[in-house]
This record gives sequence, C-alpha cells and structure tokens, in this order.
Amino acid sequence: MTATVTPPSREQRPKTPFLVRRSPIFYGWVIVGLTFSTSMVTAGISGYGLSFFVVPMSEALGVTRAEFSSITLFRLAAIPLLPLLGLLVDKREGPRLVIVFGSAAAGLSLVASSFVQNMLQFYLTFGIFFGVAMMAMGGQLVGPAVLAKWFVKRRARVMAISAIGISGGGFVIAPIAGQLVEQFGWRDAWVILGIGMILIITPAAALFMRRQPSDVGLVPDGIPQANPAREGMTAEEAAALSSSEPYEYPWTVREAARTGAFWALLAAQVLSLASLMPILFHQVAYMQDKGFDLGDATLAATILAGFAILGKIVYGAIVERVHVRWVLAMSMIPAGLSVLFLVGSASLEMLLVYAVVHGLTMGGFMPLMNVALAQYFGRQHMGAIRGAFTPLANIVGAVSPFGAGLMFERFGNYDISFVLAGAGWFFGGVIVLLAREPREPTVVAKTL
Repeated sequence: MTATVTPPSREQRPKTPFLVRRSPIFYGWVIVGLTFSTSMVTAGISGYGLSFFVVPMSEALGVTRAEFSSITLFRLAAIPLLPLLGLLVDKREGPRLVIVFGSAAAGLSLVASSFVQNMLQFYLTFGIFFGVAMMAMGGQLVGPAVLAKWFVKRRARVMAISAIGISGGGFVIAPIAGQLVEQFGWRDAWVILGIGMILIITPAAALFMRRQPSDVGLVPDGIPQANPAREGMTAEEAAALSSSEPYEYPWTVREAARTGAFWALLAAQVLSLASLMPILFHQVAYMQDKGFDLGDATLAATILAGFAILGKIVYGAIVERVHVRWVLAMSMIPAGLSVLFLVGSASLEMLLVYAVVHGLTMGGFMPLMNVALAQYFGRQHMGAIRGAFTPLANIVGAVSPFGAGLMFERFGNYDISFVLAGAGWFFGGVIVLLAREPREPTVVAKTL
C-alpha cells in the first residue's frame, strides 16, 4: 500500500506579501536591483570615491599618504562580525535588518566624517564606524549570499548584473564624489554622500529585501511550482514533484573547508583584493604624481569603471558556456599584466589603454567568484560559507593600501607597489586553475 500526500492547507502555505504579489516580474529581479544599488553606493564611496579625498584631506589634516591610507586598517574592526553576519543572512529577516541598520549607520558615519579635525577622528568615523556599517550593508557578503538563494539557472547572469553595481560605483558615484570635492570641498562632499546613502538605501531595503523565494511562496528563477496532490502517488513521488527547486548539495562550512577548491578560491580572492584595493585607493594620486591633472585622472578612473561594467557582462556571458575556473583565470591573469600600462604610462593615450584593459579584465572577477562559490558549495548555507570565506580576504584588502602608502613614503613613488599588485592578480589567476569542482561528501548509511 502506498502513502498519498495531500497539498498543504492555505494556513500552511507561506504568505505572499503584497509587494511580492503585485510585482509584474519575478521578485528575484527586485532583489537583484537592491543588491546592485548597495554594491554601487558602497564601492563608489569606499573604493573608487575615496581616491578623490586622498590629496585634499591629507593636506588639510597635515598627514602623509601613508598615514591617510592607514584608514583601511581600521576597517579590520568589522572582521570579527563577519561570521555572525553570515549566519544572520541565512535567517528569515536577517538580510533586511542587516542592510537597513547598516545603511543608516553608514550614512551617519559619512556625515560625521565631515566634522573631523584630525586623522584620529577620521579613523574613528570612516575607518571603524563606516567600515562596520559597510560590511553590514551587503558588499560581498549579504548580496551574493541572497542572490544564490533566489537564482540557480540564471545565477551567473544575475551575479554579473548585481556586481555591475561595484563598477557602477566607479562610473557614477566616484565622479560625483570628485565633482563634489572640487565644487564644494571635501567636508560638504561627505555630508551630501551620507545623506544620499540614507535616502536611497535604507527605505528601499526595508520595503523590498527578502531572504529567499520560499519565504514568500516562490521558487528560484520564478519556475512555477507543480501540484503535489496526484491520485495514487507515493509520498516520495509527490514530494519530488511538489518542489520545482533544483537540487544542490547543501555544503556546510566544515565540509567546504575540507576541500582543496575552498582554499584555492580563498587564495585567489586574497591575492585579488590585495591587488585591487591599493590600485583603487591610490590610482588617482599615482596619476597626479605622474603629471596628469585631476581632470585626466578622473577621466581615466571613469573609463576604467565603465569598462569594468562591460567586463562583468562579457565574463558573465562566457561563464554560462565555459567552466568558471577557466573564466576566472581569463579575467585575473590579463588584469595583472594590464597594470604595467599604468606603471609605464607617459602619455594620456597609454593611461587610457590601462583604464580600458584593466577595467575590462578585473571587472569580471567579483561576479565570477560569486558564481564559483555558489556553483561549488550550493546555496543553502551560502551566508555562513561567505562569512567564513570573507575575513582573510578583507584583512589583506585593508592592509594592502596602507602598504602601498608606506612604499610611497619609502621610495617616493608607487611604482613597486603597483608592480606587486599586478603580480598578485597574475598569480591569483594561476592558482585558481587548481580549484577543481569538489565532489559531494560520501555519506555511508548504517544498517541495523
């Protein structure tokens, strides 16, 4: 005799919120838009945009480049919170609460930065407070973890679309920051950026963020659910039909950490952030030191960000046809070689070649890494896995701009630090080739 299954009652089914029910498109695309916005604002201010504050704030506060660039070290205060935030992201209301409170705190931190009178105060407002708030807003923790739950078949393209926000920060937010600094001064620029962040991100996250499709009666990619109640079906057959969710083995953090792929991907991410952050932090100052004016530097930085957007689209399309580890190598190795164009630039033409090639190649890295982690380790525990995966990469990403500043003080230029950054990209691309997709852990069933 076979057991039959009846469909869940109305009370047992997850409630569909009004905003989700009224959405004319699959609600996952709303989540993509929200993660895009958070990435654009955080990367535009903390990465690309901060470069425009290096020279005026260093002069106003009477500090060296090394002392100013040490601001990134204070972001390390957020590192102990990352595993906790990762676990919180896997909870039902976790992503919404994290982004709402994080964006509000980040905006207030920027406003507070406009009142600083010395670097110690700036270390506190922008280094610690904004650093912690920025981690909570999303960045490379909340956004990718949530998107991995909303999409499976379209995961590569949505990761690419969302990550375009990172480069969009350089293409949209950074030029705005540069113009604000030039027109109003750095103090008023911080106020405007802080208020803008609060007005754009905080209410949007409160209204629209949802953890995963099953919380609101949907399934990944918007695939319609099948009817589980079929006359004469066994319990197993009905259960298999009742869910349209694609199967992915639910790797735990402990299981993932036992694979060579986890450590190869981690090494690649560490090397990439150790290379990316000093370039974004110091590239405008480096261009000015080479004799280019602020307008030329702004043009190059904007072109770089624009081609990084294109790179995310191009590599996002390629990874749907070629295995992700090969595409990662195709992104990282030429990104490292392209830095040599900046080091050797003696004309505006060569500077723009650097901006085009480096932007196009390094731009693909973030969405590709997000795809790799989700493809290798599944979506169920992605928040926890990213919480364990992110701290070391963030540490080197915070330390490396300070190291570049120290090298500037020691050698009087950025040449050595930028060559090392290019080497980091190159060797990270070589290492990622070792990251073969892991096999599911073997489960041995015990028989009585």
